[in-house]
Amino acid sequence: MTSLSLNVCNFAPQYDISRPECGVKVILLEAKVWHLMIKTINSWRGLMAVAVVLFHCNVAWIYNVAVSGVTFFFLSSAFLLARRHPVERLEARAYGRFVMEHALRLYPLHWLGLALLIVMACTLYAAPINWGATALSALLLHAWSPLHDVHYGINPVAWYMSALLFCYCIYPLVMRWMGLWRLRHKTLLAVALAVVLGAIMLPLDIPGREAVFVNPLSHVVDVVVGVTLMHLCQVLQGRWPRVGYRTATFIELGALLLLAAVIGLNMMTTLVRPWEDDVLWLLPQGAILAVLAWLAGQEGAIGRLLLCKPLQWLGSISFEVFVLQFVAFRLFAFVIAPAAGHLGCDIYGQLPWLVLAVLLPLSWLVNRVFTRPLSRIIKRKLTTRNQ
Repeated sequence: MTSLSLNVCNFAPQYDISRPECGVKVILLEAKVWHLMIKTINSWRGLMAVAVVLFHCNVAWIYNVAVSGVTFFFLSSAFLLARRHPVERLEARAYGRFVMEHALRLYPLHWLGLALLIVMACTLYAAPINWGATALSALLLHAWSPLHDVHYGINPVAWYMSALLFCYCIYPLVMRWMGLWRLRHKTLLAVALAVVLGAIMLPLDIPGREAVFVNPLSHVVDVVVGVTLMHLCQVLQGRWPRVGYRTATFIELGALLLLAAVIGLNMMTTLVRPWEDDVLWLLPQGAILAVLAWLAGQEGAIGRLLLCKPLQWLGSISFEVFVLQFVAFRLFAFVIAPAAGHLGCDIYGQLPWLVLAVLLPLSWLVNRVFTRPLSRIIKRKLTTRNQ
């Protein structure tokens, strides 16, 4: 029984097994809720990753969904960190181990994508390579540069991993500083940071806003908002009664309608354009994240849709989909589209979304033969080192 309890509490690490009321049934229930929360959040991540890919395929109408999805990636990462690693489990002596463990989740896949893009640049289309920018990218330091050719570089989406690595580095410090604050104090800090970032963005032109958006410092606000949302969900779960299927469905629809309303606002007026990269989406995507987490175990129609197997599969490879999309673009543009062109099919110009037929199998293959085995090896090595 002790072994079972410890294993389950590792799955839902926020639960304190020293509490008298922590019986096996309660622990298993907590683990089930955590499992469902991860599933729905990952499915939404998968949909947002596909939206980003379609936007990069020049599907213009999905632009707002795509940029809001990037905000969701940051918010959900901070939210899940706060769930798995509460403040009392992040002592200063464990800081290096925490950062190493999370950095090792980023670098291998990033290096694989970078290597594939370098090989293709040297063979398929003979493009010149900025080796200085590529070296910074390999270290995940390139997002700190204000130069477009550096912070986007050979893999334009890798700036996200550079910013995410910084978020991992500051998370223990943020939690030690504000982890025990009251919810209202965390909320005030999140609002203040959003206002400051919005004030910085307001007078800038598009290149300037782009440089600020990719800079890792801009995403401190995402970490704070994610931690605050985690605290909010804990309060809701402790004070609000369980809801039925119909009520849960209305709550989920409300969160999606909020996102749709903000998208409509951004399309109808230019007044909010300075904040369309990140600040504009904190509220609607934060609401979706909070609802998915709060309703875990009591999902409505949308939550149950996110739990279906195809979306679960998409969620399981969402990180590979995001990181490897430009690898798939290069294969599509320089191998598959020319071959189809010889057969009289202009799939590159008329059907660019068909890149998903390359990207999804590629992401699944990399996940199965590279990411998962390597993750198991790293976890085993870290466990042995910590013992």
